[in-house]
Amino acid sequence: MKRIYIILMLLLSGVVTYATDVKTLAEEATKMYQEGDYQKAIDLYNEMLSDDMESATVYYNLGNCYYKQGEIAKAILNYERALLLHPGDNDIKYNLTMAQKATVDNIKVLPELFLVRWYNAFVTAFTADQWAYVSVILFIGFLIMAALFFHATSISLKKSWFTLGMIMLLVSVMTIFFALKQYHRMTDRDSGIIMTPSVVVRGAPDNSGTELFVIHEGLKVQVIGTLGDWYNVRLADGNEGWIAKTDLEKI
Repeated sequence: MKRIYIILMLLLSGVVTYATDVKTLAEEATKMYQEGDYQKAIDLYNEMLSDDMESATVYYNLGNCYYKQGEIAKAILNYERALLLHPGDNDIKYNLTMAQKATVDNIKVLPELFLVRWYNAFVTAFTADQWAYVSVILFIGFLIMAALFFHATSISLKKSWFTLGMIMLLVSVMTIFFALKQYHRMTDRDSGIIMTPSVVVRGAPDNSGTELFVIHEGLKVQVIGTLGDWYNVRLADGNEGWIAKTDLEKI
């Protein structure tokens, strides 16, 4: 019993120490940012990330630091990472939009059907964890409706509880699907940001490949394939080609 108590105390001490370290680094980074020492703030936020202190807030603040220093591609990269972890944050979306306006390329996005656009916006409004919580709550609601159904004394009440229960079960299954979709978005990370000032997109994964077009730093592309030291990327307008892996950093 005493040994278990010691282990619990050590674990608790570790958690408290970790939380204190996170708070200390965050406060110091915020202070450096407010004083205009953006590089020092960047170093502190990157230290937090290297210590597995990943969060939307850290990426967002890191993006702000890079934006203040005029490093637009790195600002966009970190805003995108923040948005991946907290997709419904309007401040992140706004700052990302402002940073994107400072980029060179003006890519016309392929039009989407209204339903597809609405569906994507709806699913990405919450994180995978948030959708999972909604699913659990709805399933608990289904169990309650099932209990009420079996204890109902009239046909009309049985029909009501049955209908509500089936709706909750159906929506619960749907939210599980949304949670999985968001989870794969976070783990697959099949998009990236161009980090080189100017990149020639080629028709083959080789420096001798046909030059198709040129893109510039800060542009977001989708990675649809890889071969050796090359990425096969697709732009928002549907154009595809190959670029060197060193020219892109995945979100």
